[in-house]
Amino acid sequence: MLPLVILAIEDENEKALMTWLYLQYRRLIYSEVRKIVGNTDEAEDLLQSVVEKLIGKLPLLRGMEQSKLVNYIISTAKNTAYNSLRGKEQKILWEDQEGLADPAPMPEDHILAQEDLYRLARVWIDLDKKTQYLLSAKYILKKSGKEIASDLNMPPDNVRMALVRARRKARQAMEQNV
Repeated sequence: MLPLVILAIEDENEKALMTWLYLQYRRLIYSEVRKIVGNTDEAEDLLQSVVEKLIGKLPLLRGMEQSKLVNYIISTAKNTAYNSLRGKEQKILWEDQEGLADPAPMPEDHILAQEDLYRLARVWIDLDKKTQYLLSAKYILKKSGKEIASDLNMPPDNVRMALVRARRKARQAMEQNV
């Protein structure tokens, strides 16, 4: 059965192309998504999401040769599945192992976090200026990656890795100062 989003396409040529793509590649999309998420129901839902994304790219897909088309469809399926997992990981951070919401942080968690802050404060002056800026901009000033990139005259794609390095430097300094 065709997804409703395909039937809702107004242009008959685009509807025919998307119908053909769906019938031709649905098993491939499903298998790629299922490899990543493992759950059949979730894979079915993500199959629908992949179809929606492909509908938005029909003009691009129309002129693609077969090998590139297959690779594009596989990439779209994998990226959709990985994005879905990332969203779940963020939700899991706030839930315990049984999936129940954690009512409040444990007192020892607060104490450990406070101790980490004290340790960071002791080594802060030893950190280089760029590391200090990155950490304070991200976690104190709550600046976005684009704002940080603009301040440091760097490509926005490099900010995430710069933050990883800054956190790593701070953690190493804290461990050496124990």
